[in-house]
Amino acid sequence: MKSKQLLAALCQERVWSWLVGLGGLFLYGATAAPSIVELFDDSLEFQLVGPTFGIAHPTGYPLYILLGGLWSRVLFPLGNWAWRMNLFSALAAAATLGLLFRLACRLFRRDDGRCDLVAALASTVAFGLGPVWWSQATVAEVYALHGLLMVAMLNLALDLPQLDPAAARRRISFLCVVVGLALAHHRTTLLALPAVGLYLLWRVPGLWRPGRHWLAWLAALGGPLLLYLYLPVRAAMGVRDLHGSYANTWQGFWDHVLARGYFRFLTDNPFALERTPAWWFGLFQEQVGLVGLGLALLGVAWIVLRRQRPAAPWLLLALLWVSHLAFALHYQVADVPVFLLPAFLVVGLFAGAGLAGLRRMLRPWSGRMVGTFLLVLLALGTGGRGPAVNRSQVWSVHNYAVAMASVPFPPQSQVIGLEGEITALLYMQQAAGLGQNATGVVADDPEERRRAVAEGVEAGLPVYLTRELAGIEDLYSFSGEGPLVRVWPRGEAQSGEPEFPRDEWFMDGRLHLEGYDLVMLEQPGNRALRLALYWRPQTALEQVAKVSLRLEDSSGNLVHWPDGRPAVSDQFPLRLVSSTRHWLPGERIRDVYYLDLPGPWSDPAVQPSRLRLILYDAETLAELGQTTFTLPGSG
Repeated sequence: MKSKQLLAALCQERVWSWLVGLGGLFLYGATAAPSIVELFDDSLEFQLVGPTFGIAHPTGYPLYILLGGLWSRVLFPLGNWAWRMNLFSALAAAATLGLLFRLACRLFRRDDGRCDLVAALASTVAFGLGPVWWSQATVAEVYALHGLLMVAMLNLALDLPQLDPAAARRRISFLCVVVGLALAHHRTTLLALPAVGLYLLWRVPGLWRPGRHWLAWLAALGGPLLLYLYLPVRAAMGVRDLHGSYANTWQGFWDHVLARGYFRFLTDNPFALERTPAWWFGLFQEQVGLVGLGLALLGVAWIVLRRQRPAAPWLLLALLWVSHLAFALHYQVADVPVFLLPAFLVVGLFAGAGLAGLRRMLRPWSGRMVGTFLLVLLALGTGGRGPAVNRSQVWSVHNYAVAMASVPFPPQSQVIGLEGEITALLYMQQAAGLGQNATGVVADDPEERRRAVAEGVEAGLPVYLTRELAGIEDLYSFSGEGPLVRVWPRGEAQSGEPEFPRDEWFMDGRLHLEGYDLVMLEQPGNRALRLALYWRPQTALEQVAKVSLRLEDSSGNLVHWPDGRPAVSDQFPLRLVSSTRHWLPGERIRDVYYLDLPGPWSDPAVQPSRLRLILYDAETLAELGQTTFTLPGSG
């Protein structure tokens, strides 16, 4: 009878594990980014490299690239590439939560052998709703898959003492395969190996004795590492990584796989980062809240004072926490919280232990009430947990990339910008077929950008800049093209004709507005206005002017967004590539602006119907003239 009850309990645990995983998939999938969301982090690289089976930055992440490419191009060929890769992270993160629940059930057994479901849920909630983990579950990044492999390793390791020797040897072979896959994915897997190795030596009798099974374990561990051969194979096929850092030589292979260029972050502090004890405490508080931290401390006390048996799993988790914290303390990079995700996971498990211990100290009915109450507090993030991560409506970077790639580039055009900006252009070229006439030129250093501009203009190529570049204002002429600025030989800028002619004078008659284009853009996430102004300076201008764009209703009242912010945007002409002080007298200059139109409006009775432009001196704020434009569709 007892065996049947235990079997039923195990089946119940499996059902709960699936439910937790499906719940995580719904949560992370619903809040996943709908496209590219960042220009200057690794997610944009992975959103391009995964679907194209490219070569990622060191260490190459071959397992992630192969699985991500298979998922995005074969198993789930729906939606844009970036969204597919974001959902791959959501899928891996959801599977992690399902396995984490199973792991917690192994740790939180009641006297009758059943799982303490409330404590297991508490551990899953404490970790799964942490903002760092949640952020990695909603965008294309490597850490969700790394978390899945880590939790799989822990589950396999904790299962071993319950098996007979033959079954244990087979399970160790499977564990070695998972460790090999983890090493073929992320090198911080090495931080977990001492803790797992010591646990196995302690809990599996005779493990240290040599035998033929060692060869099987070695093969199981080394087999997945052959995935790194993906790098030279793809390089031999003509594939280059986006950074251009991979050299297809023996030395270049090991430099890339071992990420030797990143060792300096362990020995030096190139970004001059300073993190106080208060900062580290705040980081952990942000993940689980004070309620979660309090339960974790209670869990440690319960395990130590009550001499919880078996103690080995908790020592394994404690060593895992220490190793990752020690690494994070010495690894001087800006995104160090992601390297602490296994440590946050351990805190979640200790929080579950605290809740399980507290329930044991109380009577059954009161234990259920208190446990449920604390579980709700954990889910709500009581005690300072960071805000929920919802990227489902973040379209701004996507819309910028589409606008950039939609510029009508002449043949042999060059777009010069920072690596993230050029990667966004490359993504749109390969994923959406836009901007095929343009070649991106990565030049992070301003001097490199100046040199690239000079070479391109001298060669007679159409040259575009993504951002301001000091020192070129008096050397060339410029015109706005979407979110880009085209560079022309001095005095030879071509701007075309305005759709709506205008005869407006600014700066006491020294600057003439000859016309404008105004288009309403229906884009994902929100509507936007694209305004192109056609200026012609009559004389050399002394002031550095700035443009203020303001949405008004038909009565001239300023419109406000739902959060109370005024619908105002202040921007420099030509994106500050060339200020008005450097404009050539007599040359027509096309100047382009974008203005988002989020809705719904704060007052449904007040709708924007016109756009007011105020030109003012950027130094003194003195007004230099103004005019209004009727919005498309407003009559």
